[in-house]
Amino acid sequence: MSQRYPFQAMTLGFGLSSLSPYCDPDTLYLHHGQYYGQKVRDLNHLVSKHRLTNLTLEELITQDISLPRSQLARLKGAAGAVYNHELYFDGIQSTISTPPLNQLTGVLIGVYGSMNAFKRLLLEAAESLPGAGWVWLVAERSGGPHIVITDNNETVDLQAVQPIFVADLWEHAYFLDDQFNKEKYLDYWFSFLDWKKAEARFESSREKTAC
Repeated sequence: MSQRYPFQAMTLGFGLSSLSPYCDPDTLYLHHGQYYGQKVRDLNHLVSKHRLTNLTLEELITQDISLPRSQLARLKGAAGAVYNHELYFDGIQSTISTPPLNQLTGVLIGVYGSMNAFKRLLLEAAESLPGAGWVWLVAERSGGPHIVITDNNETVDLQAVQPIFVADLWEHAYFLDDQFNKEKYLDYWFSFLDWKKAEARFESSREKTAC
């Protein structure tokens, strides 16, 4: 992601009530407008404070930055939170759909046996995370997809893999709707995935490999 300071919160591609009844407007407002919006403000404050306004969002995550450990952790945490939320919100749409047959799903079927088997393993990976974090589908630079989980607001290794999509496993993403029922939340999240964008990211990983 090539945006630079001052970072702007991305606009949702759909209205706050568009995911109802699976995700109510209050949950989506708190998640996008409040939590994610605050992380963008935090990141701008830290980037300005440490005079890092020349760096892109991805560079803030991937580069070695000389700061005291506690300050570096705050900066990396804020940058990771913004990056992860933007991929999360950009990766869903307002209409329920089933995965189409395309290059990405064809590869997933080849690796996991079926889309149902892939979904089951993805949800199992998410359930295995005891606290806050994220579950990702990523593609190696060689093009092979696999499932990854990260803690808190950590990202995957952006220099080694291409993120395809990600699910937010922090309770603020679903608690008002589903309480502790993470499985229910993940099931509807999967049904709202934007497979066209996922396919584009997967194709991008293959183009980078070809170069």
